[in-house]
Amino acid sequence: MPDPAGLFVLGMAYGLTVCSLSCLPYLAPYLMGTGTGFNAGIINSICFMSGKLFVYATLGGVAAFIGHSINFGQTSSTIMGLIIIGAGLSMPFVNRNRCQKKCPTKAKNVSMLALGIGSSLMPCPPLAAIFTLAAQRGSVTQGVLYGLVYGLGLILSPLIIAGGGVAFVSSAIRQKLGKQMKYIEGLAMLIMVSMGLTIIFA
Repeated sequence: MPDPAGLFVLGMAYGLTVCSLSCLPYLAPYLMGTGTGFNAGIINSICFMSGKLFVYATLGGVAAFIGHSINFGQTSSTIMGLIIIGAGLSMPFVNRNRCQKKCPTKAKNVSMLALGIGSSLMPCPPLAAIFTLAAQRGSVTQGVLYGLVYGLGLILSPLIIAGGGVAFVSSAIRQKLGKQMKYIEGLAMLIMVSMGLTIIFA
């Protein structure tokens, strides 16, 4: 069995570098269009990372169970693109005035969790190697543990702070612009829909 500390450090190293850079484009438009403050952005980002952690642990166990690494191919791109498009299209509903206090928080957390899940369906190289290792071991428990330990290292990412920062900026702009904020929300929605379509049809 590989050293859990090694998997944790590997996840942390990837989370501090490549993962943060590759995931920020999914996170930033949504939080720019819906952000309501730093703390809320932190919670949203944690939901996003929790979605990734869930997928890593689940796919680690599945890889061990079926005995080979997992590659969804075009299917994962399609699912990921549809989730991003769905999150983008949900923005107007999340920002509705009559649902301003309770619904947005729950809806945003669910959207961020889904985005985290969707963005994890195309495993990065270290994760693909971990799934292959889990498949070779053949133990579902070990597979789940591999994915979980790697994911716990990965979620210690500056992405969480960055998400809080984007939501803080969005909140400040919202206070300054008032009703004009709808144009920024529209732009953010357009970016996410375009991103989703690009992932599907690329």
